[in-house]
Amino acid sequence: MRFFLLLCLLPALAASQSLPEATYRAIVTAQDLRDAEALVPFFTDSDSQVRARAALACASVQDTVHIPYLLQLLTDKNLHVRLAAAFALGQYHPVVDTFQRDALSGALTKRLGIEPNPAVLLRVLEALGKVGNEASLSLVVAAGETAPSPLVKGEAALAVGRFAYRQIISKSATAFAAQCLALRDDGESWKAAYALMRIAGPNLLKPHEEEIVRSSSHRSADVRMFIATALGEFGSSRKACNALLSLVRSEKDWRVKVNALKALARVDTVFYPRMLNVLLRSATDSNEHGALTALTTIGVLRLHRSSFAAECRSSLVELLESRHLSQRRTQAAATSLARLLGKEAYPLLLDHLQTGNLTQESFASALAHVPTREATEHLVRLYREGEIQQKVRVVESLLANVRTAPERGELTRIARPVLVEAMQSNDIALLSTAATALAESVFTDDETPALLLNALRRLKPPDDTEAIIRLMRLLADLRAQSAVAPLESYLLDGDPAVVLAARKALERLTGKPYRVTTSGKRRPAYQNFDWTLLASVRRNPYVRIRTTKGELSIVLLPDNAPLTCVNFAMLIEKKFFDGLTFHRVVPNVVIQGGDPRGDGWGGPGYAIRSEFGLERYERGSVGVASAGKDTEGCQWFVTHSSTPHLDGRYTIFAKVVAGMEVVDAIQIGDRILAMQR
Repeated sequence: MRFFLLLCLLPALAASQSLPEATYRAIVTAQDLRDAEALVPFFTDSDSQVRARAALACASVQDTVHIPYLLQLLTDKNLHVRLAAAFALGQYHPVVDTFQRDALSGALTKRLGIEPNPAVLLRVLEALGKVGNEASLSLVVAAGETAPSPLVKGEAALAVGRFAYRQIISKSATAFAAQCLALRDDGESWKAAYALMRIAGPNLLKPHEEEIVRSSSHRSADVRMFIATALGEFGSSRKACNALLSLVRSEKDWRVKVNALKALARVDTVFYPRMLNVLLRSATDSNEHGALTALTTIGVLRLHRSSFAAECRSSLVELLESRHLSQRRTQAAATSLARLLGKEAYPLLLDHLQTGNLTQESFASALAHVPTREATEHLVRLYREGEIQQKVRVVESLLANVRTAPERGELTRIARPVLVEAMQSNDIALLSTAATALAESVFTDDETPALLLNALRRLKPPDDTEAIIRLMRLLADLRAQSAVAPLESYLLDGDPAVVLAARKALERLTGKPYRVTTSGKRRPAYQNFDWTLLASVRRNPYVRIRTTKGELSIVLLPDNAPLTCVNFAMLIEKKFFDGLTFHRVVPNVVIQGGDPRGDGWGGPGYAIRSEFGLERYERGSVGVASAGKDTEGCQWFVTHSSTPHLDGRYTIFAKVVAGMEVVDAIQIGDRILAMQR
């Protein structure tokens, strides 16, 4: 049965790439320009491949004017068209109102009972998980319970996880996901574990504790990985704690161990005697991801008043004094020590700074958890002395430092002038970070909206789009009515991402809907329809990436994200990436690089549009970082594991085909030596 279903699935995934070149270019151009009107004629084309590709384009455009056409295509006689329409409808979650969501839910759930093709049915379940309303959750569960196929059951369980990510959960859905843990197909059972992890509610999970604990020894590492996170919900359960400790001690897959270490942060204090030695041993683990996670977990445990505080302090100091550890591990040890000791940590950390055991960056990060006048004043000095990236780090630490202080008044008076000064910077990272701090209740006052508005007026897309979007959100958070008129002027901006952010901020501020169009008449500031380069990518989609940790190979996916692949190939030809660092690594989530600034705030000087296709985020998927839809540039990431919550939110343009062990080894600061197609 599984073999038959896969045969049905494969042609659907490969559909629509024998289109006439002129038609293909016209659809891709309309998609990239967000020209909703230009796509409409293709929906009724006599060629089913044209209809399917046009429907798929709607997944990226996300203009609600297309919804009636997609609902009609959902009943098309051609399975590829229905599949593309179902996928596209699932992408409308960010833009539909309640009435539209109900209409989509009704149409999609109706297909559950009548859709004859298994591949299309899987996409209908996916779409419901992304966009369905509360009422449709029970129908998804019913479809999964009655399905004879493990593929359909697994996809229904994954849909439950997608619902849960949107905070739509139920007892029946939780019970169904728990039942699906017993699926014999490892390729599907992980989806049930993912759903239980996303449900993340002890009251709903408690009746299924036995099944969840038992699954911690499942033969599939992916199941164990997600189950480890779910086990953290049973904070007071001895069985759950035992299962987590067993995973930490004996697990061979570092990804599972990382999730188990993270979950231990939520275990009840009564189990600390059994946990602490395991955590301290893990802090010296040869695997950097595991060691960093263990140190982070130690830092968030409530140890400062326990009998283990002295032992923990001694171990962390020993790590600080070790000269063979990475800077990142030393920084994590310093931060955990600061969390443990609080006010008492300052002289100890200062001593390690002066002896060279700590860098200024690590010292500044640790001082975020030392809420004293001395520490705050030292952070201010570091701000005055530092370059831009150090200033950004200091501003982040000042916010955390003051926020955690028992008496904030004096520390606020010391820190706030620095934040106001940072708001005058022309550096978007520093300005944005300072704005975020000023908008927090510990720093905000009557002058804050004016400071944010003055900064907003100085920013220009596309280089500053991310900062513009952040400032608009902050003004809405502050309920700044003085921002209404200035924000309304952005509704005519040429950058669709800016228009969308302004609309959302205005709707929050006024409580009124703002009907604006971001398609058709507003031509994006940057386009690159280099069809010759796209043809070259199709002929040779492979890219070799040499890093300081070794070499990996990726294959570009021009059918999934054609213009993203063009952009990536163009940057490779310019040697744009050579010498850049991996600036962000989240254990068992992603590694991220491609930023010319090296701090996550850099770009190529333009923005490209999001491209959402049928690929999903699996282990080794390569995506583009963004600050929201249509703000992509040059930063890219690789996933350590399946991450369904990223599906349809970040462009997938490649996948790793060799060297995944290199991806696993990469840490912050490792470099891209060269890329070659």
